[in-house]
Amino acid sequence: MRLSANIIQSAEQRTDPLGSREILLRSLAIPTIEHMSVTRDQFDTIDLSNNHLTRLENFPRLERLSCLYLGGNGINHVDGKNLKKNCPGLTTIILSGNGVKGWNVIADLGSGCPKLDFLSLVGNPVTKEESFRISI
Repeated sequence: MRLSANIIQSAEQRTDPLGSREILLRSLAIPTIEHMSVTRDQFDTIDLSNNHLTRLENFPRLERLSCLYLGGNGINHVDGKNLKKNCPGLTTIILSGNGVKGWNVIADLGSGCPKLDFLSLVGNPVTKEESFRISI
């Protein structure tokens, strides 16, 4: 299912106990990130877990965004330049259970998210490498 403006507008939205605004776009079989400008930069957290995403790219300017939940997709590519330019406040990215195979993806995240404090890579192929814990 394509991520349309109607889907975004009708998605569950809530405020968590800390006062952060969240939008839930999980388990919708979304293949690509598109039309996110419809959110009008109103959310601190976007949950895109359990979709069919393979690339982390195509974000519009979302200065308020600080947390992305992307677990259970097939993400194997990250556009660090897009994240750095359009999502400068990202501090948390959950990529558990994706297809991250190489250090190049992690390097792109590092260069694209200078404020990144927390990155979860549990269940990705890169975590099975012998030197993974030492290198991180």
